[in-house]
Amino acid sequence: MITLQNERFVVRVNESLGGEITQIDVDGVELLAQWDSPVVLTQSSRYSKERHDWLSEYRGGWQLLVPNAGSECEADGVNHPFHGEWSRTQVSIVERSDTLLRMRAGTRLPIVVEREISLESNPLRLKLTTTVQNSSYEATSFVWGEHPAFKAQLGDRIDLPVASVMDGEGNNLGQWPLSGDTNPLNVVGAELPVESVHFITNVGKGWAALRRADIGVALAWDARDFPHIWLWRENGSKGFPFFGRASLIAIEPASSWPGTGLSEARKRGQAFTLSARESRSTVVSLVPFMATDFPVTDVSINGNIEFGS
Repeated sequence: MITLQNERFVVRVNESLGGEITQIDVDGVELLAQWDSPVVLTQSSRYSKERHDWLSEYRGGWQLLVPNAGSECEADGVNHPFHGEWSRTQVSIVERSDTLLRMRAGTRLPIVVEREISLESNPLRLKLTTTVQNSSYEATSFVWGEHPAFKAQLGDRIDLPVASVMDGEGNNLGQWPLSGDTNPLNVVGAELPVESVHFITNVGKGWAALRRADIGVALAWDARDFPHIWLWRENGSKGFPFFGRASLIAIEPASSWPGTGLSEARKRGQAFTLSARESRSTVVSLVPFMATDFPVTDVSINGNIEFGS
């Protein structure tokens, strides 16, 4: 593990798993979900399914999904594993200090990814800068997404921009936050078990917030890069790999929906194309804030948060 630290943040990164962020500690409070999973693929044999292989290493945290997100698929004559191989790749460290880590790795496509994690103090934020470059002389396309899973407890609330909410079958359920629903998506309830994925599509602005009882956490990003949000709720579901141990909310900025993989995203016109030697960069910010009953109404990438009444 690589540790980054400033006066309030402690962040740990696993360079053997695509720079996965395994811990974000703010003033002694942990933000990310964590648990012990079954035996990992590298210490056992394959699970026979790409999804299970990926989940064998999954212990919560925050991953980058690229050049595939969601289901295993085939594109450009090569198989792309569940959630893309970058999140399971040994990265090369390009630069490192107490508050900054820059890493780099290739993918199965002619795409090279560089990812920078930096801790900033004024305002307090964790800044993720990701650059995807086409290293070939032919056009190629990809999808990407951020995959942070936060600890969640009964009564925690989720604030998102007003946008359409779709279920996994592509049905439009209405506008966020689906007011009047007996089991609202924006409140962590006591019902067990819960495992659901919803898609908040075509958001006008890229932001989200989780108002936890101990400390709030806000995210901000460029909606041109991530126009959709995958909202994954997991609380006590049975079976592999959680076995009732996990309680989390994953708020995932994504370039495509649903989670059917790169091949389907290309058909839906949701993949990003890079011409020869072209690159594309994006920034995502995580901003902690004091616990509050006031809803978050906006978050900027530079760390400013607005609250409603």
